[in-house]
Amino acid sequence: MKYFLKRSGHWIVLLAATDLTFIFLTWLLRPNALRGVGMFILLFTAIIVCTGCFLEHRRQLQYLKTLEAFCDHPDEPAMRQLSSVLGTFWQPSVHSLYRQLREQSGLLEEAREQLKSYQEYIESWVHEIKTPLSLATLVLDNYRDEMSPHVYSRMTYVRHLISGHVDHILYYARLQDSHADYKFERVLLDSCVRDTASDFLSCAEERHVTLLQELEPLTAVTDQKILVFILSQLLSNGIKYAAPENGRVAVRLWKESSPGLRVHLAVRDNGPGVPPEDAPFLFDKGFTGSHPERQKATGMGLYFVKKYAKALSIETGLETDLPPGYGFGIELIFPDVQEPPAPVFL
Repeated sequence: MKYFLKRSGHWIVLLAATDLTFIFLTWLLRPNALRGVGMFILLFTAIIVCTGCFLEHRRQLQYLKTLEAFCDHPDEPAMRQLSSVLGTFWQPSVHSLYRQLREQSGLLEEAREQLKSYQEYIESWVHEIKTPLSLATLVLDNYRDEMSPHVYSRMTYVRHLISGHVDHILYYARLQDSHADYKFERVLLDSCVRDTASDFLSCAEERHVTLLQELEPLTAVTDQKILVFILSQLLSNGIKYAAPENGRVAVRLWKESSPGLRVHLAVRDNGPGVPPEDAPFLFDKGFTGSHPERQKATGMGLYFVKKYAKALSIETGLETDLPPGYGFGIELIFPDVQEPPAPVFL
């Protein structure tokens, strides 16, 4: 209605002026007939205006429906349909819009193909690089006795760093997949933490950091492979930012005593922690914060933790009530998923 009044307001003004003119002439010629003729003129004008509004509304709906169909599928039949609805005056503009949309669609499709090829190449490269990394692990284990402990520790540390960066690429590519496949099962959390922590012993020794574990025998329903990756990011982060002297990283696993009965897993370090102004952005993609040591980081590790934990329905957050001697901690909270009752066969 507003669009019709805005579009046809001048015609309504002219129509009202015409009505007033005829009413004035009727008053001059036959004053006695003014009431009847005036009512007829006003009623006729109202009918014309209402009919015009209705027809204009239907026409605008048709325009909108045809335009939406053209935007959804900018092909030649839709272009011809839009041209016929809008009229010959708009045909050059419609044809120009059609050509531009087709060009943009072609460029977009080409960009999608390039991105897909790039992602496939990266994933293929990641899988290929796993082979020499496995071979390097095998060689290090076979020739360990022929190396000095210091050289073996350094080589293991470097191999672990390379493997961690490769995992970053692989899991980042998987994060972009809209059809990620997760395998949920009941996992022994204490065993999973021990196995993951054992892979970081060389890194901890290289940086003179002590790994501490306080683990209760607990389970949770989750994807074990993804959980290992999350733990790896937390342990790597803790070892990196632990105190330079007498550094400590502690992993604690416990269960709530309240009715919630949720399982908590915390990874803490005795580093300086993060400034309060950086805390809200710590899990953001690419955020490194104001700490000088963090400026060298990529800002992706905790971003992966947050994203994959969310996919596994695991709550993540910074520990606010840290025990004495620790400056930073990240906590994972697993939901309490009960096993379905076993079927009873009668």
